[in-house]
Amino acid sequence: MDLGLGIDSKETAANVRRFWTHGINRYLYQAGLHRNQLKSPTLSLAGGGGSSSGNHAEDRLISGMQAQRMCDCIRDTLENCEPLTYQIISAVYIEGLKDWQMADKLCYSSSQYQYIKRGCMCEFAERFEGFERRYGFDEDDQVKLVQKIGL
Repeated sequence: MDLGLGIDSKETAANVRRFWTHGINRYLYQAGLHRNQLKSPTLSLAGGGGSSSGNHAEDRLISGMQAQRMCDCIRDTLENCEPLTYQIISAVYIEGLKDWQMADKLCYSSSQYQYIKRGCMCEFAERFEGFERRYGFDEDDQVKLVQKIGL
C-alpha cells in the first residue's frame, strides 16, 4: 500500500502497533492513568506514589509530569485523527476489541479491514510526529515513520 507519503506503511503500522500494545504502558503507569482515560477530555496528574523526601520525590514528580505530557500528546494526536482512524485505534487499543470484531462492526472483510487499519496506523504515526514536536518530545520519536528504501 502506497499512501504517497514516502513511508513504508507495513513497517510504520507495525511500529504503531508495538507502541499501542507495549510502549504506551510505561507512560500510563508513570502518569497513574488507564488506557480509557486517553479518550477523556480531561486527564489528571493524580497518580500513584506516596510522599517521600529528597530528590527521589522530585524525580518521581518530574517523571510523572513527563509521562502526563506524553499521555496528553497521545490523546491530542488521537483526537486530531480522522473519525475512522480514531474509531479503529480507540476500539482496538483502548477498548480492547479484537480486529475481527472491529471488522464485523464496520462491515468490512478481513483483508479490507487490515488494509484500512494499516492506513489508519500510518495516519496516527504522521500526526503523532507533529504532536511530538509540539510537546517537545522531538528526540524521543516514540512512533517511528519508516521511510521507503530508495527515497
